[in-house]
Amino acid sequence: MKGSQLIRFLTLAMAVVLIATMGLPSNLAGSTVPDETLNLIKKAGDKEKYPDADAVVILEKSDLEFEEDGTCMNYSYHLVKVLTEAGVDANADAHLGFYKAYDALRVITARVIKQDGAVVDVPADAIKEISSGGLEYMNIYDPDALELVIAFKDLEVGDCVEYYYLDSLYNPPLDNEFDGGDIFQYTDPIIKKVFTVVGPKSKPLRHYVKNGTVDFSKKEKGDKIEYRWQVENMPKIVTEPAMPSLMEVAPFVLATTIDSWEGISRWWNGMVKTKLDMNDALRAEVASLTEGKNTRDEKIDAIYRFVAQKVRYMGLGTGKKKGLEPKPATETYETKYGVCRDVATLMVAMLREAGIDCDVVLTGVGYEIPNDLPFVGFNHAIVAINNPDGTVTYADPTAKYSVDWLPSAEAEQQVLICDSIGSTLDETPYSPADSNIGKIKANSELTENGTYTSQVHFTTSGIYDMAMRGMVRSVPPAQLNMLFGYVMQQIYPGTLLTSFKASDPEDLTKPLEFDFTLQIQNYPLEAREFLLFKSPLALGILDFISQAIFSSASLPERKYPWVSQITFGASEEETIKLPPGFELKAVPQSVQMMRGPIEYKMTYSSDLPVDLAGGGVQVTYRNELLLKSKKLSPEEYKQFKEVMQAKAKTARGEIIIEKEG
Repeated sequence: MKGSQLIRFLTLAMAVVLIATMGLPSNLAGSTVPDETLNLIKKAGDKEKYPDADAVVILEKSDLEFEEDGTCMNYSYHLVKVLTEAGVDANADAHLGFYKAYDALRVITARVIKQDGAVVDVPADAIKEISSGGLEYMNIYDPDALELVIAFKDLEVGDCVEYYYLDSLYNPPLDNEFDGGDIFQYTDPIIKKVFTVVGPKSKPLRHYVKNGTVDFSKKEKGDKIEYRWQVENMPKIVTEPAMPSLMEVAPFVLATTIDSWEGISRWWNGMVKTKLDMNDALRAEVASLTEGKNTRDEKIDAIYRFVAQKVRYMGLGTGKKKGLEPKPATETYETKYGVCRDVATLMVAMLREAGIDCDVVLTGVGYEIPNDLPFVGFNHAIVAINNPDGTVTYADPTAKYSVDWLPSAEAEQQVLICDSIGSTLDETPYSPADSNIGKIKANSELTENGTYTSQVHFTTSGIYDMAMRGMVRSVPPAQLNMLFGYVMQQIYPGTLLTSFKASDPEDLTKPLEFDFTLQIQNYPLEAREFLLFKSPLALGILDFISQAIFSSASLPERKYPWVSQITFGASEEETIKLPPGFELKAVPQSVQMMRGPIEYKMTYSSDLPVDLAGGGVQVTYRNELLLKSKKLSPEEYKQFKEVMQAKAKTARGEIIIEKEG
């Protein structure tokens, strides 16, 4: 810790002690509730006023003050009234995240205010520090990444939870800079929320409000400036499946002293460049991997495959800037584990040893990074490969099952290349839907006695390949057979999986493929002189990715965009040989629809098979769906639902045949 940071930390620590010894703010002192707070609770109303809410935020207030060196103190007050049992469950505890290497958290008071005004203080043993569950879920184990959990016991409908805490940032991630923000709409209604930032005149804030309006005021206070944002009576956000993050739809304030994206780029590059030193073992590994590789792409691919396949995703926080600073490339190589920034740094070191110009890249997965103002808001690191023609190719060496260097799920994602010159915010390229497609082709035959046999070939590419490959690798072969056998039963009761084979999921040089055979006894339905049956592929049951993604498109219409996170396609073709002596009477009507970024076409055609000496007819079913955008606006979502309705209708369509004469 620097001397100035140590002094600042001691000052903050003394402030906490003074708060404890001199008394709490007037509206929090003691075990009684002042009239001011009781009046706020009374005016807040109840379930009758908020019939669709489980809780209501009566008051949320953050008072933050930062210094020239970037250190800051943030006093945060919360008063929430619980309206339903679901609200009790949601507010039975508060989780306050912090990172011990950078900030310290201290709860000043926490209590339950009962309906009659009585107070139940939260005892010290009900306030605990725990490891960050979100990081452990990602296989990152950092003792400094913590949550302070406040457990509110005896909470009932009609009660309020009240808590007040101090978050002291004594080691800013980016020295001598401040950035921060807040969201002003939740899934509970807000009666009043205030966010105040005070900073020195020498470090004026650049700020903006996104996704709506927030009342703003600014005034000078001696050598400081106070910035205040406030909302009142903000309605709740009604969540929708597969909607964007709250930061993309709720009113959001961002404030920063950072001058430019270029500054962040140079800062991160400065941390990375000290971690790129090579040793003899790592040099020998690069030489071995690139030996006999004649082209630049072959060398890149060999190094990419090594890092992606041999380095396990796992993290332990290390270094002065824990959670931000990568490990030395040699350490990651020796231990064979690391998080994204470690893995990206290793790949960069190895590529540069092979003579490939490249840099580490910061990006955000799962949300859009607003480019209006620079701030440290990234959650992932990948690699930028600088091509001789001035273009950039991106690669994510943490994508273990990807045939492509950059999975299509990371297309159109904001990125910041970290180089010595300093780069601005950019975007990874678009990934076309037909590059992320599952193709199913079947040759089928219906016999006169009603037995339906189908030989199916399934091949994948792009995100379809990556998803299916991950599934195959995670399921033992015997269970994979059982899984596909279960899927066959969804086509028609009694369907048998008579053979099954999958290509090697470990071989990333070839697309993942499946070959299987299904058989259905007594498949057609008799209707007087006619036989009726469906193409098994037309049911869509074998199109696994479409089923998974479209399950979130259940609403008839939406207020917010629908986010699939990927572009993708599905293509199906089935040729059905009819038994000799039968003629084709009817097939479902063809459909062709193009609605914005969605394209769907389905056709049936029939002809005489050239290899069938005894006559007869064969029917060919073709179906193709392309989703060309990873995010659909509410209007585009309506168009998408039109296409899905048409697709569902075609799945119900039947082939009708009749015995000649």
